[in-house]
Amino acid sequence: MNDNQLHARIFRTLDEWYADVDDELDPQPDNPLWYGSYSSQHAAIEAACERLAAFHRARTDHNHPLPQATA
Repeated sequence: MNDNQLHARIFRTLDEWYADVDDELDPQPDNPLWYGSYSSQHAAIEAACERLAAFHRARTDHNHPLPQATA
């Protein structure tokens, strides 16, 4: 991982909430570093925050696994 700034985006389409994490070099939604779909806005926000924290932990602890997205 490099020193790029990461950005989380939360959005809704119909009944599903989505979260994704992009870096500043490629902020387009077509190829995020991570994404997941959720049944509530709260769950999507929590998942995005956990993913950002996991990216941070991975930078400092190379043995720490990144959590998988869940629906």
